Amino acid sequence: MNDKNINDLVIKILNLSKKNKIIMTPIGGMTNSNYLLTIDDVKMVLRLPGVATECFINRGYEKNNSELASLIGINAKTIYFDSATGIKITVYIPDAEVLNPQIVRQQDNIKEISLCFRKLHQSDIKFGNSFNVFSEYEKYKHILDNHYSYLDFFCQKDIFYHFNVIQEILQELGQDRCPCHNDLVAENIIRSNNKIYLIDWEYSGMNDPMWDLASHFLECQFTPNEENIFLMSYFEGGIPDKAKQKILLFKFTQDILWAMWTIIKEENGDNFGNYGVNRLRNAYQLMCQYKEQYDK
Repeated sequence: MNDKNINDLVIKILNLSKKNKIIMTPIGGMTNSNYLLTIDDVKMVLRLPGVATECFINRGYEKNNSELASLIGINAKTIYFDSATGIKITVYIPDAEVLNPQIVRQQDNIKEISLCFRKLHQSDIKFGNSFNVFSEYEKYKHILDNHYSYLDFFCQKDIFYHFNVIQEILQELGQDRCPCHNDLVAENIIRSNNKIYLIDWEYSGMNDPMWDLASHFLECQFTPNEENIFLMSYFEGGIPDKAKQKILLFKFTQDILWAMWTIIKEENGDNFGNYGVNRLRNAYQLMCQYKEQYDK
């Protein structure tokens, strides 16, 4: 979609006149195309869904969950959301700073972000859907129809055997259910005037809260010491015995799932370079780490 088409779309959605001055600034995004809109000095954010996102995302669930997250004050308010197309316009958070992995690992930010996660996980809101990595894996596998391209990785059999075993291990450990974001890359965390917001609720659903912590640690490259600092803040001191084991298991499953996500996106024209292969390499390392620590 070119700039003129986007401009016309915004005019139609917001019922503007052509006299309104619209300035569009691309602001990136891995899954979607995002734009900062300035309309007569009023700022908003436009999200246009990316290639093949309909394969992964239920926009009805996303709409519901993001609105619930806004009610507890941790998400930007929605101005427009079309569940059929995935087009969304939200309020622009003033003085917003999109974070990066280095910034989120700073101790002051660790405390604020951990409190935000806990606020979500301990809230009374209930999402209408569940996010289960094993169900998602089966869905992705069905989409690929066994066309795994670079999943002909040297340790593929070991990795996928371990993935299947993990489901039983997690059942034995027990899984909690609470509202989760499920995609806590640094770019989905915004700081504004010393307040933390979480954006992009596409993969949100009821899940084990350790999935969110695993996602954040993995995507932001936390060191073991930084993970401990975060966990001490999140749990207010006493870290449950099973928390670290579940986090390590969830990290592994996330690398597998997002490797498959990459293949689907690339089958539909995107190019992520070595991203998918690197996630498989990391999954192998996490598998070895788990076996060393827990298979005794």
